[in-house]
Amino acid sequence: MVIVKADSPYKKLEDLKGKAFGFADPDSTSGFLIPNHAFKQQFGGTSDNKYNNFFSSVTFSGGHEQDILGVLNGQFAGAVTWTSMVGDYNSGYSVGAFNRLIRMDHPDLMKQIRIIWQSPLIPNGPILVSNSLPADFKAKVVTAIKKLDTDDHACFIKAMGGTQHIGPGSVADFQQIIDMKRELVTAR
Repeated sequence: MVIVKADSPYKKLEDLKGKAFGFADPDSTSGFLIPNHAFKQQFGGTSDNKYNNFFSSVTFSGGHEQDILGVLNGQFAGAVTWTSMVGDYNSGYSVGAFNRLIRMDHPDLMKQIRIIWQSPLIPNGPILVSNSLPADFKAKVVTAIKKLDTDDHACFIKAMGGTQHIGPGSVADFQQIIDMKRELVTAR
């Protein structure tokens, strides 16, 4: 998602033309990969040429929280960040950068920012087990993770992040992200 200051004149992504923009990290799916793909489609170019000079500058801040703080302190007119979009808006949703900053020392954060762009839903990162491990060990790992989710969901949330229950996944669930990453790597 892209945020701006709540009191700014920016209401949509196109309003950021000629303004400074912040990405979180070049290795972040939500903090770069997904918005980069969308911006390339919408404006052309790449982050290296500021999407055909749509933005005046494009900077990697180092993280989602840093992007939010960069918007608040005027370093960026807009920046990307990540949140679950699940739960109460004013508490910064259930997980993500808003929620972390609110809990740390920015209780009024959600009154200070406005969301002007959202990506399509991004799947959470998978829990992976190497195919080279013995089948019985892999089965025990899966059973233990499912058991933790079922028996102590609060502990599961703290250990794994997010608030949703775990479910099976496949490569197909992540194919679009895999393709975007391959395209990005090939272009470099």
